[in-house]
Amino acid sequence: MTKRLSELLALHWSGEISAEEKAELDELLLQHPGDWLKAGQMEQLSFSKVSAYNETDADRLIDRVSSFIAAESKEDRRRFPVRKMLLALLLVMCCAGGLLSYLYWQSPLQGYKVVTTDAGMKTRIRLADGSTILLNAGSTLRYPEKMDKTVREVYLSGEAYFDVKHAANRPFIIHAEKMDVRVLGTSFNVRSYKEEDFEETAVISGAVEVVVKEGQQVLKVTPNEKVLLRKSTISKNEDAVATANRKENIVIERQPLSPISATDSSRVLETAWVNNQLIFQNETLSAIVQRLERWYGVKIFIEDPQLAALRFSGRADNVPIEKLLNILQEIQPFKYSIQDDIITIN
Repeated sequence: MTKRLSELLALHWSGEISAEEKAELDELLLQHPGDWLKAGQMEQLSFSKVSAYNETDADRLIDRVSSFIAAESKEDRRRFPVRKMLLALLLVMCCAGGLLSYLYWQSPLQGYKVVTTDAGMKTRIRLADGSTILLNAGSTLRYPEKMDKTVREVYLSGEAYFDVKHAANRPFIIHAEKMDVRVLGTSFNVRSYKEEDFEETAVISGAVEVVVKEGQQVLKVTPNEKVLLRKSTISKNEDAVATANRKENIVIERQPLSPISATDSSRVLETAWVNNQLIFQNETLSAIVQRLERWYGVKIFIEDPQLAALRFSGRADNVPIEKLLNILQEIQPFKYSIQDDIITIN
């Protein structure tokens, strides 16, 4: 998928795409139908009983598809005949139409918009109430097309920075895996990646209530403070090794926010990603690798478990992944190799 296509899809899913950009997106999706499927765009659609195309538009679309297939066929005679390819494409479109119809009537997410960011991507979302959300890489946000008049609710998997418009009688609630965050109007960061062993709410201004789903404990979080929910797995008995004999235990921690510099307390580590700053303080290599995979869109394997436990502190803004790995090598020695988008550390 091209970078431009990714940018246009992000604008489309966030509802900020212009008419010119929408036309460009339609043209790119027509030229690269495989990318349409890879992008998971079907999950982003808001289904409607009314067809998106009238009869004239549908005829024009078919003509464009036919012309495109015919042009491709002239370039390479080894491909299928145009008629067979067109019939195959129409069959796929019919199947897709049936699937969309099924999803419309069966999906419990009807009336919701879903925005997903790939690795290396961020996108900004503006809600109807004026609140804005910056969604970090590798994250998904689900929110209603029309906000309820008494409560505003969204669902987050990943990380996002929220700037919530104040509304005294309409609380704003973020549902994450292990916690719900309730606010009236403030700015804060929520981090809830499934692959990480913690969830975090960091408050920049205002105040929020964090409701821990396990035990329904309510915690009030004030400015320059964060709450961490650490996910630890414990055994019901010492000899148990099977998953069935294990359960999760939530450890709650309160901590102050971490200033990036001693002279400027307004810039903190917890929201450095908003300004495209990659900073790590006393983090294990295994934890850093998870961030790098989302940041650069690569896959990283650590072959030596002892290397995974090494701790690093440093900062590298807007540098290639190779240069960042070289910086880490100067802190703790290790070797690495890169093949395509796969990095092996040993």
